[in-house]
Amino acid sequence: MIALPRSPSGVVALTARWSLAAVFIGAGYIKALNPAAFLMDVRSFQLLDDPWAAWLAMGLPWLEILCGLALLSGILLDGALLTITGMLSAFLAAILYSWHRGIDLQCGCFGENPDVSNYRELITRDVLLLTTAVALLIYRWHLSRQPPPPAALTPESPV
Repeated sequence: MIALPRSPSGVVALTARWSLAAVFIGAGYIKALNPAAFLMDVRSFQLLDDPWAAWLAMGLPWLEILCGLALLSGILLDGALLTITGMLSAFLAAILYSWHRGIDLQCGCFGENPDVSNYRELITRDVLLLTTAVALLIYRWHLSRQPPPPAALTPESPV
């Protein structure tokens, strides 16, 4: 459910949430349009053999789109944030491991890219997205620990 924020921190959180949603819906949509190209990008990491790489290339875009839609709508919000945090953490680990091994990556996060990816750019982008997701999780946890506002007394309510 989308509830409009009533505080500056709420406005920032909603803006961050919708921005993260746009990134994941957009990235997932681009990858879902051309799963064969995304499969080549998955294979460039040299971490998964087929058929696992193919399953990841076919399923990951749809998971990104679903998580983005959950962020946008507010339905299953905590689950979407945890899933996105997990995906970003796994992607960051894969990037760092590939960089350590000296592999020339072709990151297909936002569509086909025939050029070799810049590791610093990939890491910076992933850390920023991961920081946003973790900050939103912390904000949600903080909100859940707040006591509910007192109910307003009405003439019909017992004292």
